[in-house]
Amino acid sequence: MLACPCSVRHQKKNHQTTFNINMPKVTTLVRLALGFVALSSISGQAQTYIYTYTGNDFTSASGPYTTSDNITANLVLSAPLGANYEGSPNATLLNFGINDGVYQDLPSLPNMYVADFTFGTDSSGDIVSWDFAMIGFHEYQNPILSVTMITINQPGDVMDSTSIDTPNGNIGAGSVSANPGVWVETIVPEPSVGSLFVSFAALVLAFGRFKPSPPRPYSGSEG
Repeated sequence: MLACPCSVRHQKKNHQTTFNINMPKVTTLVRLALGFVALSSISGQAQTYIYTYTGNDFTSASGPYTTSDNITANLVLSAPLGANYEGSPNATLLNFGINDGVYQDLPSLPNMYVADFTFGTDSSGDIVSWDFAMIGFHEYQNPILSVTMITINQPGDVMDSTSIDTPNGNIGAGSVSANPGVWVETIVPEPSVGSLFVSFAALVLAFGRFKPSPPRPYSGSEG
């Protein structure tokens, strides 16, 4: 005997209603699984080493610079420089920058060159000597604008300086001599297993508070 077309439609609607009831649960489980995968990927990231330089205020300033400006810099490495080190970093350079109070991030200029990039450490691995100089060019400006930032601390040569130049001459500079700043190392650790579980537990609780609205019941009056 053939089933009543109306009964077939009822079965489809009942099946669709059941699917709607379970769908939010499936979606929540998928989101939790994706969250755990994301947390697991974070745990695989190695710790990084940030070396931050803070120079002293300029004692000489002209143009847009004032004696309240100074040189700051930072290096982000995949491994520490190590004790009694001398030379350019062997570790992977993940990021770097140098600022002078007017130009807030020299590497953001269209054309940037590293003129000098050497460091020396003591027996504790702290930076005690360095030569870090960068030049940035605004190639498409007329006249061409260049910015040179330098921080150096070596025997007989201690200076932080910055200079804005064009083919028509210098339009601003700042410097301080014989008074080097300080490098500080900060270690950003790999997330611990415990912190990952805490984060995942918070994720579970957050989804546990989510209550999907119930599906609209089938009234039997359709179709």
